This record gives sequence, C-alpha cells and structure tokens, in this order.
Amino acid sequence: MARSFRYWVAALSMLCAGMAGCDDDGGGNGNGDTGGDAADVQQDADTGAGDAVDDADTGDVERTDCDPLMETACSLPWPSNLYLAEDSGTETGFRLSFGARSLPQNSQGRNIDPEPWRRLDGYGVSTPIIVHFDNLDVSDMPDELHVADSLADDARVLLYSENEDGDLERVPYWVELDRTADLSEAIVLYIRPAVLLHAATRYVVALRNLNEVGGAEIEPSDAFAALLDGSAEGTLAERQEVFDAIFADLEAAGVTLADLDLAWDFTTASYDTMHGNLVAMRDDALNVVGPSGPSMTVTEVIEYAPTADDSGLEVNEHIGLELRGTFTVPHYMQEDPDRAGAYLMNVDANGDVVQNGTYEPRFWIRIPHSALDGEGTPHGIIPYGHGLNGEGSQVRGGFNSKIAADHGYIFYATDWHGMSEEDVSNILVVAGELGTFPWISDRMHQGVLNFILLGRAMEGTFQSLPEVTDRGIVVDNDRHFYSGISQGGIYGATLAAVSNDITRAHLGVPGQNYSLLLNRSVDFEPFFAVVAFAYRRAVDQAIGLAVIQSLWDSVDPGSWYRRLTEFPIAGNDPTHVLLAPAKGDYQVATVSNIIVARSGIGVEVMENYG
Repeated sequence: MARSFRYWVAALSMLCAGMAGCDDDGGGNGNGDTGGDAADVQQDADTGAGDAVDDADTGDVERTDCDPLMETACSLPWPSNLYLAEDSGTETGFRLSFGARSLPQNSQGRNIDPEPWRRLDGYGVSTPIIVHFDNLDVSDMPDELHVADSLADDARVLLYSENEDGDLERVPYWVELDRTADLSEAIVLYIRPAVLLHAATRYVVALRNLNEVGGAEIEPSDAFAALLDGSAEGTLAERQEVFDAIFADLEAAGVTLADLDLAWDFTTASYDTMHGNLVAMRDDALNVVGPSGPSMTVTEVIEYAPTADDSGLEVNEHIGLELRGTFTVPHYMQEDPDRAGAYLMNVDANGDVVQNGTYEPRFWIRIPHSALDGEGTPHGIIPYGHGLNGEGSQVRGGFNSKIAADHGYIFYATDWHGMSEEDVSNILVVAGELGTFPWISDRMHQGVLNFILLGRAMEGTFQSLPEVTDRGIVVDNDRHFYSGISQGGIYGATLAAVSNDITRAHLGVPGQNYSLLLNRSVDFEPFFAVVAFAYRRAVDQAIGLAVIQSLWDSVDPGSWYRRLTEFPIAGNDPTHVLLAPAKGDYQVATVSNIIVARSGIGVEVMENYG
C-alpha cells in the first residue's frame, strides 16, 4: 500500500536523528571503531587492489578484501566464491567471509560490517549477478521479454549450474543495465536468473566476445587475463587452481576460452543456514505454547448491526463482531543496545537462537454475521497479511469483509514485525547504514512466527474465549487458509511454507526477491533516496542492495517457494498457493512471479497477467 507524500516527508525528517554519526565527518567501520581515513578506504574500493588481512577465524592464512578481477568496485564481480572460507561444519563446506573493507562504504566512511553474513554458508538464492564494463553494448543480449535467447549457442553471457555429476547445465537469465544510475556514472549490468536458483549449489558465470557501444572489443582485466593464461603472480596466483577448474568446466561445456572476457563461480547457501533459525523458532515456540496456542487477551469488542435499527450499533452488512487485543508469545529477539526499538536475533554462545522472555503483539479478528446466527454454523479461519509497512488493522478492508460473509470465514491478523508501521523509522536508518539490515531480516523472523502462533491460537485458545463461546461461534479448523495482498502477498509464501497449519494460500499482487522488486517499485523511491544519499556511487548502491539480499533470503519468499511443494520442511504437508498478480503493477513487479512459474515447481501465473 502506497504512503502519502506527507507521510514520507515526516519519516525522512527522522533519518538524521536515527543515523549514527549523521552529523559528523568521522570514519569508522560500523562497529564504533575509527577504521582509518575514509578517503583511503574509498580509494582501495575504487582500484580494487585491497589490502592483505589476516583472517584466522575462518582458517584463511591470508586473503584480500577486494577482488582485482573488476576494478570498478571492491567486491565486483558479484557474487564470488572469493569470499567463501572453508568450513567443514556447514552443508556447502564454506562460510561467507568478507573482509572489513570488501562491502560498500557509506558517506560517513563506514563499510558494511560483514559479521552478520558469516552465519551463511553461501550467497542467498535470490542474489543478483552484477558486473561492470565501460560503455558495454547490450543490444544483442536478452532482456526480460526474450529470456529464451539466453540459452542460444552464441549468447555473450553464459550462466551455468553444477549438477550432481559435476557437469555444467545452462540456466536461463536476462540482463539489464542499472536504470537508477546517472549516465555520467559507472552503470552496472545485472544478470537476472530467470528461474529460482537452488540452495547449496555452485554456479558459474562467463562473459565472452563483449563489445563497447560503437563496436570496439572489450579487453579482459589484467587480473583475469593473467589467470586465463596461467601467469598470475602474488596473492592472485593463489586463486589459479580455482580458476583452472572453472576453465576446465567451461571447456567441457563447449566454451572457447580465448573468447572469455570474464568468468568466475559462486555458491548459494543451504536451506539450513537460510531457514534453520526460523524453523527452530517455530518448533521451540509451538512446544512452549502447547497445542492450544498462546494465551489471548481481548481488550476491545466492537459489535455491528447488519442494517440500521434501534440498537445504536454502527452498521456493517458483512461483519457482526470485531475483537481486538493481544496474545502472549515467546520472544526470540533482543533489543540492539545501540538503538531502542531495533531488534536482533537472540542467540546463545553457539549461535543458536533462543527464547528471550515473552511479548504481546496485537491481533484483530473479524467475524461475519453468519457466524452469529445462533445455529453454530462452522466457519473457516483466514489470516490476512497486510501491505507494505502497514499494520494488522488492514484486515478490516471491505473486500475481506465480503469474502468472510459470502463464504463463511473468520479473518484474523497481526503485524508483520520487521516490516510494519512501527518499524519504518528503523528501516529508514537501515537504508543509510546497510550493515544494520539485520534489524529488518532478524525481526521479520519474529513477525512470521507471530502469524504462526496466532494461527495456532485461532485453532485452540480463541475457541474458548467467553466472547466466542457466549455467542455460539464455531470454528472449522479444517478450513484454515491464508490471504494477503502486496507485502502480505509476498511474505504469504514464506508463511505458507513454514506454517504447520496452513496448506492453501491466496497471494494477492505478490512477488519475490526484494533485490529485484526494489528497483521496479514506486514504493521504494523514498527509501532509495536515503540509500543514494548515504551511498553516493550508483555501483555501491547496486552492490549494497545485493549484499543485504543474502540476509533477506532467510525470510524472502524467493528462497521459500521451493519449500512449498518441492522440498517441504520435514513434517510439513505440501502447501499450494494461488498467485493473483495485477497486470502492469508498478509496486510489485509481476516478472518476479514469472520467474516462479518458470521454475517448474507447480506454481502457475494466472492467464493474461505478468
């Protein structure tokens, strides 16, 4: 749901007050350390040279912060296995390990703190692939309307996945230049996978026979040329064995190495590191609250009359009763000591998420007149997921009321904590300090969990409330479905995949992969203004949004769609969803739904949409 201009002006005015160091010129690395001169750090990022650092925690003897394969920005090409350190304790055998200066630096001289990304054993499956070549001619590369051309024998960009036999298989994609960049800036090229990537999988990217606009050939960087001909020296030579394997794989796939301008590989994270915390929270919380779910406290009862009468009640032709209140749930967050109202995952010394007391989110429940007929007619239950940075009160929409009355359902809702109205001020701070992104991704775990727990309460505790029993309301637990629109249509896929109780879901104007959605959404414009103010170079903005996507994938449906029916969580039944996009949607890009449909996981897009 779009916000008013006045709302965003007021929200943006809070930004400097919330951003650490907004009014100073200090450097720093996001941890409160000074971290050296900001100009020197930026120069390293511009040259791609980097500094050697000791990274004993990950088992590396020596590695560099920056990748010399592409000098435009420190961490290009993105994503790269350069930043995966060996770790035998993970499914992929790696762990993400960026250097202190690998990730973009904001205008306050603070690089994105890499520590939160160490929890992952690869990149999120929704990560964009990003490169930069000056004045690149993309006229004969496939756009989103010509994805089939990406599999042509002479395609200039090649994207492969490694199968179980170790062979490379082509993956469809499209390309697009960064539309947010000024023509005077370095304009990056996005390579967008046209299907959902698989977890714990190695991918290889190759670009060949590239030209500038006007026809001049593009030459590979000195670093890549050295790896290609085996003449790499110094730290770069330590990567020769890895690249020799890449070149051998490409040759086996029929690629002529002499044509290459760039090639590299990356590995996606496992479901364990992407989804393990949310599943662990769900299992622990359901054990804590028991089979009837959490306790519920009704704080407000609103009755409606179906037509005007002498009762003095407000008229609502569909809804007869609304209950508002709170429910008590296990809390798995801890407040960030540096910012009141911002929350991070509460973990123990082993990194396992653990309960941190309880708290009381809000609920709204809407009951149609048909459930108050005195005959005990059973009604199904439907949680409603609200729109962008909204609140659960949006369940009160007239369309939900009509569905409830026409088809015999009780609607209920809570807030998507992490991306609800109360989180907006924190989200604006995150836009200017992307290293604080766990404030969103961590707390969204609790937001999804709250929906699960409220659903369990609706199947149990709710039905023993005096406000319910005194009115003869009967609930049909076998008809427990989901409906959400916009943000609710997006995160509804995540909720449906992780919930033990919901097996069918309506996803209205849905999407997936926020790193894809943001640049296509008018709703992102106020936030992007903050990102652009804090990260002045367009290339850093592009990389920054790509960086946070790997953490976002812990809750982003781009990583959860395959878990609906293809790889359900152990013990969960397959869950079926109906995608109902809006043609020409300028808030939630319909192309993201086409990616889901093209992935062959049993989800189809409605005809004439997209």
